[in-house]
Amino acid sequence: MRRALIAAAAGALLAPATALADVQQVLLPGPTPYPSPSPPLQTVGAPPWANLTFKIHARSDQRIRAGVDASGRVVSVRALQRLHLTGTGDYLIVVSAPVLDVRPGPGSESEPGQRRGQILWSGFASKRRLLAADATLRPAAASRFLPLRLEARRDGDRYVLTMTNVTRTSEVAFGGTGKPAELAALLDRTRRDSLAHRRLRPAYVTIQGLVTRRTQKASIAAPLRVEGELRFPAAVKGTINTRRPEGRIVRFGFVLGDEQPLTQRIEVTDGGDPRLRLEARPDIVVRGLTPPGGAPSWVAAAKRRRLDPRALLARLIDTRMELVRGDQFQAFLANPDPLGSDRTVYVYATSAALARATASSSAGSAGNGALMALLAVGGAVLAAGAALVAWAHS
Repeated sequence: MRRALIAAAAGALLAPATALADVQQVLLPGPTPYPSPSPPLQTVGAPPWANLTFKIHARSDQRIRAGVDASGRVVSVRALQRLHLTGTGDYLIVVSAPVLDVRPGPGSESEPGQRRGQILWSGFASKRRLLAADATLRPAAASRFLPLRLEARRDGDRYVLTMTNVTRTSEVAFGGTGKPAELAALLDRTRRDSLAHRRLRPAYVTIQGLVTRRTQKASIAAPLRVEGELRFPAAVKGTINTRRPEGRIVRFGFVLGDEQPLTQRIEVTDGGDPRLRLEARPDIVVRGLTPPGGAPSWVAAAKRRRLDPRALLARLIDTRMELVRGDQFQAFLANPDPLGSDRTVYVYATSAALARATASSSAGSAGNGALMALLAVGGAVLAAGAALVAWAHS
């Protein structure tokens, strides 16, 4: 279903390419079309059977925990997800995910069921309800869609950690001649939405003459903000290089993407094998939307000097697709409400450290995690939903 919608949206976007009208209105990226393949995760099989309701809305926050070995390879993936439902009515949610095991997360007001490739929820929401799932995912299936790839190696007394943003994808994009004033205003609007961390709103651009397909696909990536630390062990007493008892800590932080390199490397000498912990989250587009020449806005820049309308259109399309790509990774597992907000944090840690953090968090903190979810409301759903969960535990 989602692939059909993407194809339809892309077709509608490029349909004017054969038109010969003097002036055309063309749909810009945001909030769709979405590049593919990408999050939300989906498993093989028929899409979940459910009807979306407008009586219940959902906000999703997720914490995806990837355990890595000494080389940086992902060996485990765990998803903690909290669905905050608002509204009153019965709900039936089918979450598509490569799930091995699922249990209620901290604070959950319901218990999830499980079938192959699916997490199941059903019940009744009265104004507000929290559904929290703690799911263990198949590493091979889930790690392919994580936004960050790590590679660690030791060369003598030198430890090297390489982090790469792997959200890059190529997308078909259109070209043409737009109106500089309108394009500048649309760039300013896109910039405001980005800086405010708002999901893009639908927008159209006016193209004069023929709309064409760009000769090369646009190469886009979701900007990622990465923050973390490496904890090196303390030296054994009596050795030449005696360090502080607590060992050496190397902290780091940077953005991968947004007109900056997609790869960063950290080199540390004179240390043992460290414990790694970092957080990566989709970030806003800043540099790609900064007006030229120190102007306060794109509109002001367009008034100061002539800006190439084709270049403005290409920048507008590419930056909006970067924001759309980032929006995808805000929902590693889908929100049942397509208009609901999503926030996801990706945590990478050496597997032993991650196991300890997971054990302590289950005693009180919450995260998120699972879903190609669909909501259904109706008079008969409550009884059917109760039967479904009972069936899921059979």
